[in-house]
Amino acid sequence: MKGSLLFARSLCQIEQLIGRTPAVDYSAQTLAGVTGQRFLVTGAGGSIGSEIVRQLVSLGAGDVYLLDHNEGALHALQLGLHGDGLLQDKTVILADVREKRTLGRIFADVGPTTVFHAAAHKHLPLMERFPSEAVHTNVVGTANVACAAAASGTKRFVNLSTDKAVAPSCILGATKRAAELVAAAAASPSMKVASVRFGNVLGSSGSFLQTVHWQLTNGRAVTVTDRRATRYFMTISEAARLVIEVSAMARNGETYMLDMGEPVAIEQLVHRYAQILGVTATIEYTGLRPGEKLHEDLFDDAENRSSTTHPGIWQTKAVGAPPADLGFTIRGLADAVEAAPHSILQLLWSMMPAGAVREPDVAVT
Repeated sequence: MKGSLLFARSLCQIEQLIGRTPAVDYSAQTLAGVTGQRFLVTGAGGSIGSEIVRQLVSLGAGDVYLLDHNEGALHALQLGLHGDGLLQDKTVILADVREKRTLGRIFADVGPTTVFHAAAHKHLPLMERFPSEAVHTNVVGTANVACAAAASGTKRFVNLSTDKAVAPSCILGATKRAAELVAAAAASPSMKVASVRFGNVLGSSGSFLQTVHWQLTNGRAVTVTDRRATRYFMTISEAARLVIEVSAMARNGETYMLDMGEPVAIEQLVHRYAQILGVTATIEYTGLRPGEKLHEDLFDDAENRSSTTHPGIWQTKAVGAPPADLGFTIRGLADAVEAAPHSILQLLWSMMPAGAVREPDVAVT
């Protein structure tokens, strides 16, 4: 508990770490669209999902349904929201996005106006080792949620993505790019759809900064993949505000990304964080992991970028029409998860738009 408190306090000086002041203001349109409406958040117990829930509640939303398959995370969120962990409230739902029929029943019963889909696997090395799990949750799970949302009369569907989906070079990035395609294909005149890409979210569960904090406060060397590596960073609060703001912009499956300023050198961030904590950092360089990039991209050749009415948010739209056989490919992926896992990677990479895939970077030797 003490370590958690120290970690939380160190994040109060976040501007020093990322070199900018995080800010995403709500528009009047967004605020009007939240008040009294019914929401469902998948992955509600996660770092971003739980912050979306908290902000929706603070903005005067009607019912906010919390869906997660992690009962401990649901207990912690319920305790923070209402001061009890009884988990008897109808808005607390224990379920897995990988179970299509279960989701269909839940969504039919809830009838959410807006869905925020935050449930996902996100750790790059584990997804490289277990691609079936990545595909099952990030791609098939997204298809399940989008299908259930459309069938239940949901008006707006927002899918949470990552900057690793841009010019993907790893399984995680490819599954999240595929999830963007799945979400876009679900758009219709009756259900507005958008995806939102984040950079690295500081302080999120299992994030790089948590690892650095533990290493620094325990006198260990901080492990960094490459001295040249840079990343885009944002805060949990900033990410949640972006998601909610984008819900008002959602139209036909466009993808949105926050203007996160200049990328931050990982090596520099470690030294800044060590200064905040009052310790000295020793860095050990481990080499890039399979599928990892030196520098993340914000856009690639398979999409066009444009501005939005919000000065801090960009919009991207895929070049050309979506794949005509997308539904067939998703069914193939769902079947391959259990019956033919050897074919998963071929199917997954076949979904990537022309001009989007990029080779992994090479580490300094």
